Amino acid sequence: MLFGCTCGLMLAIGLGHVAIEGQSRWQKDPDIAVDLGHVLSGIQLPTLDQLESAAAADTSAPGIGDVVVGIDMSMPEPFAPTPQARTFIVDNTPMNGDCPNANFITIQAAVDASGPNDTVKVCPGVYPEQVRIVGDKHDGLKLESLRPLQAVIQWPTVESFPLALVYFNEADHVTLRGFTVRGPFTFPACSPDRHEGILVDNAFDERIIRNHITRIQNSDPLLFGCQEGDAVSIGRRTPAATPGSAHVWQNLIDEYQKNGVQAINPGTFADVDHNVITGSNDPRVQLIIASNGVVVFGEAAAKVEHNIINNNKFTPFPLSTGVIVAETPPGSSKVNHNRVFDNDFGIQTDTQADLEISHNDVVKHRGDGIVVCGDPLFFCGQATALTIRQNEITDNAGSGIALFDADSNLFKSNHIERNGVPAGDTTDGFRVDTKSNGNRILENRLNTNEAHDCHDESAGDGTAGTANSWINNRGETQNRPGLCRP
Repeated sequence: MLFGCTCGLMLAIGLGHVAIEGQSRWQKDPDIAVDLGHVLSGIQLPTLDQLESAAAADTSAPGIGDVVVGIDMSMPEPFAPTPQARTFIVDNTPMNGDCPNANFITIQAAVDASGPNDTVKVCPGVYPEQVRIVGDKHDGLKLESLRPLQAVIQWPTVESFPLALVYFNEADHVTLRGFTVRGPFTFPACSPDRHEGILVDNAFDERIIRNHITRIQNSDPLLFGCQEGDAVSIGRRTPAATPGSAHVWQNLIDEYQKNGVQAINPGTFADVDHNVITGSNDPRVQLIIASNGVVVFGEAAAKVEHNIINNNKFTPFPLSTGVIVAETPPGSSKVNHNRVFDNDFGIQTDTQADLEISHNDVVKHRGDGIVVCGDPLFFCGQATALTIRQNEITDNAGSGIALFDADSNLFKSNHIERNGVPAGDTTDGFRVDTKSNGNRILENRLNTNEAHDCHDESAGDGTAGTANSWINNRGETQNRPGLCRP
């Protein structure tokens, strides 16, 4: 029995919420577990009036507009210069003359010899070794490929625990720049200690810059269903839940088994900015595991901005997602100015309060564009005080925005067009279920959506007998008169 794939299928079937392409039947990835009762404990949340006031100053058009997303090598690095100490040179082929001043033949030997603020420069070549940067004597270390992407840190056949290819532990302000970090790993089973391409474990302010992180997956296709193989993990899941923080900036991250970038545990912060994050093209991976682009949960926090995130797919039915944010501390996180396309689902948030999702292009997914879930039947805790505004949400096979038991959120100035497929009344531009109430749906522009531009199944004292306020929304079709107007 394959760990992960079978579990996900059994969970989906048991709930009766198996997603069908083109229908607004989302389900939660069982690998992204949260404490359903945690998010609102003792928290004073902003009111809808306060959320609306904060959003009013931004009058720009929906979507990313002319904001640059993805890798842009002309951009200056967002870090102040750090002190310079000694420099070590690594060359695993010292006799070929390409790096005549080399001091070491392995990266690990140079790291072990280094101290605070030292630099380790690695000459072109393939280095089959796990790299461990452990201890505060390595604070400020700069580990750099001498030529961009030509120094390859390759997963060795014989590995040791922790099962990470590059490991940061109790060393802060460390830079990893310009490497190809490459799998696959050869572990003969599913491992409880997840395999990670880069793991930040009780280490802070790391700088993961301009690397190609690829093929973080098992070498055996029969083990592609194992819930591991994260390209970058900020915070460690097992055996002990520890935090970390890192800037993940201008990397190409692709062909991972489970998650592209994962941030987990209280005290963790991830700045995920200007990356291209692309799921596997291998149909054997897509058949057996639901990969995700960026996942932030378990009380971690993150800024997810200016990224291109695509091709996260689970072929049996839509389950993979471009961006997942769940259970982050209220007010701590943002998902802004990303181009998210061609995944199963676009952006998902659940068990969440006071999060902003704005100025994203969310297009061409197999399911819903943006999902907001607070329904315990989907293993979601409350979703409230969220601001979802000025997103371009188009050409998704499910609904543009779908709400499941989501309360007291602001949805403002989104452009929602050409979402859904003809399949009866199952998909809409903006779809609200019976349990969602107290939401303010304001000044959105909707057209050419199936089956309605505006759809609300709730009942109460709100607009058109619903439990929500629909104000100045433009749309041609609706399931109740009064939700939107031409």
